[in-house]
Amino acid sequence: MRIGPVLIAPAGAKGLGVFAAEPLPAGAAFDPQPVFELDPADVDPIERTRFRNHYFAHPERDGVGVIVLGWLTLVNHGLPPTLELDWRRDPLTGWAVVPRTRRPLGPGEELTIDYNCPLWFEALP
Repeated sequence: MRIGPVLIAPAGAKGLGVFAAEPLPAGAAFDPQPVFELDPADVDPIERTRFRNHYFAHPERDGVGVIVLGWLTLVNHGLPPTLELDWRRDPLTGWAVVPRTRRPLGPGEELTIDYNCPLWFEALP
């Protein structure tokens, strides 16, 4: 499934992944992806579901999570990552995250982020 300049597709043993659908220059910023904040009481029930692998730690508050409402939720871990994340807070709409390429990417290259936490799986190349 193509969404603008990215493609969501199978990524082998990693399940789904996000790939460049076209050449992307270094520093290319994607559209901001809105974020839904989770209270601490929301995090525990999510941890008992398959969705536990698809939410992020809050950018400022420990014990709180955020669900990114966009394709970023499907981006796999990779070192070095091909994306950096620019977290932004708007006083009216709350948090959003802007993914940005760290280097030029060619069509078909996987977009990855550093999960920046202890991994619960064996990292694949």
